[in-house]
Amino acid sequence: MSRTTGTEITREELKVFLEEADEQIGLLDRDIVRLETEGDNPDLLQEIFRAAHTLKGSSAMLGHECMAELTHAMESLLDGLRNRQIVVNAEVIDSLLYSLDVLKMLEEDLASCKDGSLVDISLAVARLESATERARGVVVPSLDMAEADTVSMERAGKHESAVGNSLAGTDDDHGRMTISANQGGHTSFQSVRVDVRILDNLMNMVEELVIDRSRISQINRVLESRYAGDELVRDLSQTSNHIAKVINELQQDVMQVRMVQIGTLFGSFPRLVRDLAQKQKKRVDFVMEGEDTELDRNIIEHIRDPLIQLLRNAIDHGTENPEEREAAGKSPMAAVKLSASQEEGHIVISVEDDGRGIDIEAAKDVSVRKELISAEEASRLSAAEAVNLIFMPGVSTAERVTDVSGRGVGLDVVKANIEKLNGTIMTESKSGEGTKFIVTLPLTIALIQGLMVSVDKTIYVMPLAFVTETMRIEPQKIETIRGREVIRVRDYIAPLLRIDGAPCMKTNGLSSGDKGFVVVARYSDISVGIIVDELMEQQEFVVKPLSRYLCDVRTLAGATILGDGQVALIVDIPTLVRMSAYQRQ
Repeated sequence: MSRTTGTEITREELKVFLEEADEQIGLLDRDIVRLETEGDNPDLLQEIFRAAHTLKGSSAMLGHECMAELTHAMESLLDGLRNRQIVVNAEVIDSLLYSLDVLKMLEEDLASCKDGSLVDISLAVARLESATERARGVVVPSLDMAEADTVSMERAGKHESAVGNSLAGTDDDHGRMTISANQGGHTSFQSVRVDVRILDNLMNMVEELVIDRSRISQINRVLESRYAGDELVRDLSQTSNHIAKVINELQQDVMQVRMVQIGTLFGSFPRLVRDLAQKQKKRVDFVMEGEDTELDRNIIEHIRDPLIQLLRNAIDHGTENPEEREAAGKSPMAAVKLSASQEEGHIVISVEDDGRGIDIEAAKDVSVRKELISAEEASRLSAAEAVNLIFMPGVSTAERVTDVSGRGVGLDVVKANIEKLNGTIMTESKSGEGTKFIVTLPLTIALIQGLMVSVDKTIYVMPLAFVTETMRIEPQKIETIRGREVIRVRDYIAPLLRIDGAPCMKTNGLSSGDKGFVVVARYSDISVGIIVDELMEQQEFVVKPLSRYLCDVRTLAGATILGDGQVALIVDIPTLVRMSAYQRQ
């Protein structure tokens, strides 16, 4: 394989270079946007200069003249900033960001192993030189800025995916994850790069061990009941408990290795927000919090697109333009906040703006007009219930749909993608004050805590994240409202559902002669009582996907293998609850 100079490089050398380029380009993407508001921060300037310098050196050693020339031009501009010979202004930032986009295209060419790059760096270099001279007060010949702006806007959307590929856990050959180990007391660290595919294989083996752990424990219980007091059984029991303890510790360690700081995802968003705000001619103060919050890398890969859509909505239709805000007595600069935190075994991510809020009456009108709900049902909805109508297909309160987003357009897809991760999304909004989207996600999608139940001799698993309580059912406590059987759970009424017909599930009414238990499940402020024959045990389960060729599996989230080798079906509580809600309409 050869590059611009004709220098032969090995595949391993290319992988090493791309790994380093990913890190440096990701750092530049975050820090250049920060530079716009922190132009007098010497530490930030030094960090940006060092990243550009590192890229210049490594690309020169690789023999990639184009990348080396472009980073050299960036380095010259940054050196002027660092030495206070020039000051940060809009043209300086725009030229740096434009050059960064060109760098990403050069990197993409390398990653795809193209023999020759068609990327032209001349305009990027000229913009950097022009910005440097202008900032120094030197008059230059004019550049074709219209062409530059066009290319820059075309790259604005494409750069999102480029940054996504640099996150830990890409499927590219150079996708890597860094593992850090504390050495010598919470003061020095050593890191080693591990291919993420090795981590995936390791996780698969741990999942098998978790299944075997359950099997060993089950066999041990049977032997203890049959041969109580036997010395060999007692020894087996001690060994079984030790193996279970070791597997638990191994599982926790592997899960920790798979955990990635969400800051690796958040790092690309300041640039996204800046580009969108400029396109909309809006002023936005974008704040991020909780970037050190950790969650499974698989979830990070899947949550990126929903978060981008929520940010697009916040910028495009959530926030007002400066004139509108001043007329409403607000600051001309809108506030958008992205935050993440860990709460009770879950990750909570929120996207909040201080804009105009969601027009609840408009959401009701659209929902009724599209026959998603009746006018009578719309009139009974509380404000908290009505605001979540925007997650229904085709519901939008935007007066116009732009090429960036439309409030409500695509939010049904956002919700569906979040629910695929066993997560939830809720909305809080107040007219004239703003909107807040709250996304709740599990720490991992590979393992879940669940309640095992039996229905018609088929075993199901109810994810504990949605289970609020269990109770014994008595026929005399069943009531009928509008043809639906319900049960009173303290201060509210819950419709009753019955699941049967494995492997697919159907919801049927409960006959008066049935006896059993009720699992009360709650999702999106809606509660249902699911009738089961037997409550079994609560434990951790390995989630395995189901083939969609089997049947309509909308109400199943997957399957798991029990300790005795049986297959249990994992119930998709959100879908089951939504189906119940639709049946009530």
